[in-house]
Amino acid sequence: MAIVGSSGVARRARFACVSAVVVLAAALFSASSGAVSTTRAKGVDVSNWQGAINWTKVAGAGYRFAIAKATESTTYEDSTYLANRSGSEAAGLSFGAYHFARPYGSSLAAVTASAVSQADYFLGFATPQPGELPPVLDLEATGALSARLLNAWTLAWAQEVYARLGVHPLIYSSPAFWQQYLADSPAVAAAGTPLWIAHWTSASAPWVPAQNWNGLGWTFWQWTNCVSVPGIGGCVDGDRMNGTSPASIAIAPYPEGTPTVGTPPSIVGIPEEGMVLSAVSGVWDGGKPLAFTRQWRRCDAAGDNCVDIPGATRIAYRPTTDDVGHSIRVVVAAANGTATRKASTPATVAISPAGTAPTARPTNLRAPAILGLLQVGQKLTTTVGTWTGSPTKFSYRWKRCDANGSHCAPIANATHPAYLTTPDDLDSTIAVVVTATGTGGSATAQPVKTAAVAAAPLPPLSVALQTVVRGVAGNVGAIDGRATATWQPGAVPVGLTVNLDSVDQDPAIGGSGVALHVPDLPITGFRWPVELAYPTPAPAGTVLGYSTDEKVFRTVPVLGLPSLPIGQSLGSYVADDGTTHVLTRAPLELALFTGGGWGDPTYTSPTGPDLTQETPVRTVARLADRSLLVLTRLTAASQTRLTATITSPMGKPVSILPLGSVFGSPLPAGPALRTVKAERDQPETIRVRLRLNARYLVAGKYTLRITAVDPWGRTSVKRFRFAIS
Repeated sequence: MAIVGSSGVARRARFACVSAVVVLAAALFSASSGAVSTTRAKGVDVSNWQGAINWTKVAGAGYRFAIAKATESTTYEDSTYLANRSGSEAAGLSFGAYHFARPYGSSLAAVTASAVSQADYFLGFATPQPGELPPVLDLEATGALSARLLNAWTLAWAQEVYARLGVHPLIYSSPAFWQQYLADSPAVAAAGTPLWIAHWTSASAPWVPAQNWNGLGWTFWQWTNCVSVPGIGGCVDGDRMNGTSPASIAIAPYPEGTPTVGTPPSIVGIPEEGMVLSAVSGVWDGGKPLAFTRQWRRCDAAGDNCVDIPGATRIAYRPTTDDVGHSIRVVVAAANGTATRKASTPATVAISPAGTAPTARPTNLRAPAILGLLQVGQKLTTTVGTWTGSPTKFSYRWKRCDANGSHCAPIANATHPAYLTTPDDLDSTIAVVVTATGTGGSATAQPVKTAAVAAAPLPPLSVALQTVVRGVAGNVGAIDGRATATWQPGAVPVGLTVNLDSVDQDPAIGGSGVALHVPDLPITGFRWPVELAYPTPAPAGTVLGYSTDEKVFRTVPVLGLPSLPIGQSLGSYVADDGTTHVLTRAPLELALFTGGGWGDPTYTSPTGPDLTQETPVRTVARLADRSLLVLTRLTAASQTRLTATITSPMGKPVSILPLGSVFGSPLPAGPALRTVKAERDQPETIRVRLRLNARYLVAGKYTLRITAVDPWGRTSVKRFRFAIS
């Protein structure tokens, strides 16, 4: 690096402290410090200024490594690079390449673009390979950049090289240059970048800037700019390694495999029309080396709904009027020869108009839009539209409106960019309100409304069972076709199986129906009703009952409208064609009963066959036939089958004489009975008049036991004590 720039006519002004005295001292040091030189591998750095080199002689003189100039800026390739590379490696030297930096740019985005462009240009020509020394950035020119921007430029160059190779490049600089033009910052060193220090001195160690390079020290040391080396004409830069084996820091074999993003790419720059934005490639794992391509994208202000910007494939992009109110992303594609993977940057804030501060209060330029299929179970998404003021946050409020788009009410918990329509939205319109917030305040766009939400179409009928699929309605029929069950998406949890079975009741009870079962359904039931329908009108005089425990049936409530009110678990309605439909929020069993017949749920009680005694038990002696009448009166609250027995003080059954006895109704004539029976199909008062043969009765306490059983097997027992003297 003995020459500044590509012209080869002027020595570096940044190293003006060199004088004949220093050169003489360096020569004396070279002659007198053999102990130092033997513990550190020595090398040279060269460019086209040295012309043709006999690398065999260089190696024969004990030199172990060579670093050659490859490129400068984005326009110059050193004409001797390839010859120096092949010659030095053939002679057994470790070889490395350097890029002479030409920083420029007036903003962080501009210097980033400059640095990345120069890094890509260097790598494209130099192509560092495993076994060679890490690449080097020769930093001697400032481009009139401030210390902050020059540090940023240097970091961007080093980060691009690391992103593509997985190798940290070295930085070449003098201590004075680093202190004066980079404010002695340790930031580059802290990023893991090794140092090649240019300090021409006869001392035993160089002066290392940036707090001893953030504690890392130096890796290479250019200790002189003029040393005589066999095989090279004239003076050449002399270098030492902080170690004995250049191979120990050589580039390892590049890993193989598919690229995967470790740190996503990003964008630097001010989001304003006409201002430069630059893409930073990120950090990638997997196979190396990588080549990057870029595609800039225009998105809505929230960073969604992006489209490619035609022709915008460079490192830098300058937003235009078309971008105002939109955010910008870059998709970076990383390719390693065997596979390509892509990663997107986070979105910028919305691009502000030229000359407008991004901190202005947001203003909506283009209204949001609702995207998606207007059908139950489908996801709707909203764009945020375009905004000035560079909002950094968006909030969303979805609302449900009537079919005309008026009388809107907020939908609970619907505060995200996407909304999944539910059966509640059927025949309603949907609106969304988007609010943008930036450093200048908040503003709300005008609400955007949809047309009415339609029902999801029913799929082909499944027989007996159907598994619930996301976004798809349900349609399952009993195997004999006596009923069907349908539901809209969202009513039944996805992945569960809905079973519809035909059920025939006990012939003694009557009724036939279906059972709707859903294994593993949460106890909360269906989120929205499932509809069961009978394909033909029910016979006249039948009663529809339901059971949730497969034991007890109750009458299905009748609905005034074909919808189930909030808070009601089920109900039925008759359609215009005369068919019966049941809406239910839980699995159940349905059955059609003969009206007024045994099992008609109209006349059964939810709590069972409760018996109430209306009059106390009394006895009346009949002297004419020496019989005894046991009298009382009961009320049955539901359909019931009754039995009555009487036991003596000793617990033995007492015979009941049918003639003249009444148990709800007169008993038919016949022999004496130990048990009498009765059936009542409706709740009513039951008269009890039981006639006993008094000749066989002893004095004492007797028990009248009456048992009631309803159609579902529920039992009620009453015991009444009475005395006979």
